Amino acid sequence: MIRAQLDDLVSSGRITGYTMEEDSSYLHAQVPTLTYRMYMDGPTSHLNLGAFASAMGELAMAMKLSRVHGTVAHGGALVRSRQLCLTAEFAGEREIGAAMAVVHARFVAAPTAAPGSWRFPDVRVTGALPAATAAAFAHHWGSGRTTAVALTLDPQPPMKGARTDPVQVLPSWVEYLSGGSLAFAEITQSLALSFP
Repeated sequence: MIRAQLDDLVSSGRITGYTMEEDSSYLHAQVPTLTYRMYMDGPTSHLNLGAFASAMGELAMAMKLSRVHGTVAHGGALVRSRQLCLTAEFAGEREIGAAMAVVHARFVAAPTAAPGSWRFPDVRVTGALPAATAAAFAHHWGSGRTTAVALTLDPQPPMKGARTDPVQVLPSWVEYLSGGSLAFAEITQSLALSFP
């Protein structure tokens, strides 16, 4: 039921997309926390996530991995992807600030970036307000064993029944969450998956 309603919101352009997450505990973080998402399929994605985990392992006090299903509109259709989400918790502002510096230096697609880096990585920060981030809101709905999460710039949820928590995102996401285009790289057919 929630997925169908969120699909309608994505199709109509009221939200840019949403995720179905098996672990959304980052939304209620009591310590500075960062999430980083990468496609589940393909060796380049695996290398990228491994490089990210290694970099965060030097700074984080705890890390965990969970599965996410993402849905966005692309080319007039809904596109679904399977992703892995690395959640890293940090001791304080200094450590998460250093982690964000690593994100900007090595994990935003550029000639010197880690292979497989997204041009506009989906990085979410809670429990802190590090530099070089922008405010957004995560609206979420419980749905069995998963949580549906939609990011917007509006504190009012796009649909009834949501809980809303503030999050920080990369500044490049502000235009996208405002309805602009991020000029996503083409999503390969193996990533365009339907929910069972």
